[in-house]
Amino acid sequence: MAYRKKNGKDTWHWCRNCSNWPTSDYKEQQSKPTSGELCNECKAKDRDGDCTK
Repeated sequence: MAYRKKNGKDTWHWCRNCSNWPTSDYKEQQSKPTSGELCNECKAKDRDGDCTK
């Protein structure tokens, strides 16, 4: 699963249907981030079974 965050920001996203999913100027990694914040919208979508990964 891909985790993305905008360059210069601290919030990681993993749901491609998140309204803040970075599409340009971002860092991507395949493992869960060990630093920074996890997106609250992604957390909610994941919890509700509505996360497109």
